Amino acid sequence: MKKTRLYLTLLIVILAVVLTACSSDSSEDVAYKDGTYYGESEHREHGYEAAEVTIEDGKIANIVLKRMTADGEEVNYDEWTGDDRPNLKQIREDLAKAMIEKQSYDVDAIATATQSCEGWKDAVKEALDQARQ
Repeated sequence: MKKTRLYLTLLIVILAVVLTACSSDSSEDVAYKDGTYYGESEHREHGYEAAEVTIEDGKIANIVLKRMTADGEEVNYDEWTGDDRPNLKQIREDLAKAMIEKQSYDVDAIATATQSCEGWKDAVKEALDQARQ
């Protein structure tokens, strides 16, 4: 009986240690180095997404998202109104706001502009990776 109790106690202690070691606190704040950082998504045939991320007091203070042409020029957002193309002007503002609120690039993409949203997330991730160094 004493051996069984000892083994059970030992098993509980081992499980507690393993579970504690494997758990991660996703709400843990990441401190970034203050400054302004730039990132880009993968360049595709029709262009790419870019992000300028400003860090203040170790936190994301501002994000400017841009859709670039293959020639490196920023698109005219007045042509992306939601009629023939997604409303990138509004989508990029909404996505940047969500990233700032969450303090992360890992936010849900907006359905009408999935490719651009994923590109912007990649660009912000690249900028934040620079801010961690």
